[in-house]
Amino acid sequence: MRALVCHGYGTGENLALEQRPVPEAGQGEIRVKVLACGANASDWEFITGRPAYARIARLFMRGRNVFGSDVVGIVDKLGAGVSGFEPGQRVLADTFEIFGGFADHAVAKAGLWVPVPDGISDVDAAALPQSGAIAMDGIARRVRPGMKVLINGGGGGSGPLAIQLAKAGGAQVWAVDTAGKAGVMAEAGADHLIDFETEDFARGAERFDLVLDLWGTRPVRAVRRVLAPGGRYMLVGAPMARLLGIAVWGGLTSLVSSRKVGLLMVRQGPKHLPALLDMVKTHRLKPRVGEVATLDDAAEALKRMGARKIAGKLVIVP
Repeated sequence: MRALVCHGYGTGENLALEQRPVPEAGQGEIRVKVLACGANASDWEFITGRPAYARIARLFMRGRNVFGSDVVGIVDKLGAGVSGFEPGQRVLADTFEIFGGFADHAVAKAGLWVPVPDGISDVDAAALPQSGAIAMDGIARRVRPGMKVLINGGGGGSGPLAIQLAKAGGAQVWAVDTAGKAGVMAEAGADHLIDFETEDFARGAERFDLVLDLWGTRPVRAVRRVLAPGGRYMLVGAPMARLLGIAVWGGLTSLVSSRKVGLLMVRQGPKHLPALLDMVKTHRLKPRVGEVATLDDAAEALKRMGARKIAGKLVIVP
């Protein structure tokens, strides 16, 4: 089979499309013929080794060097002991920690897979697992009618989903990203658009009840300043020093203030997938896919994603 293999660290030149043996489905596992795989910021972090935690994480990957974890596929082999699935069935999984989605076939534990309903495209389904989990944990569980919500990094994979969930919860939404991503944020329903290259949201007069920060571009003092009394700031990804600053100083200041600052710890896996798929099927949620690339073009597409030149989600297909 073909697989996009990552050799060491780099900025895309370290990726090569190679032939690999088709993996076998072991005890309790399902093998799929991959139909589509969503690309995430974490994939680019593992490829580049930046931030530093990406290099630390790869030390525990036991040589895994084919990334991609938002996998849609057709079941083509069941491992021993697997029930509830059948060959030919279309399924979706978040295979984070296992990966292997940027290939023709992928294998993961049966408990990670969920059926994909008819009426949802392979590409839309592949845009959901990691991005949807961030949006669900960061926004859907916390938003209330009348809230002012800011989403920093609103034009990538997670951002448009988070915007839609915030609007569905009755919030007024500010979305921050490059001017080139304004269209996708507006389509998702953002009320106010901020180009971070020309305007610093942390210096503005507005105060927010909830800030979901997908990029971590501001220190603790700056993000606390934009919170309304009782407001909450949650960071998803950032350079190592910023993550530590938010975790330590944000935690300490939150003990003595009604303004809460901390990290959003997203649990990967199948937990949110049925609800996300149902929202897409019933037209309550629409993934914004900015580019679909084949495995042949995947390395260049990932480089564009890493340079923040893709508005919306990147999805790789065989």
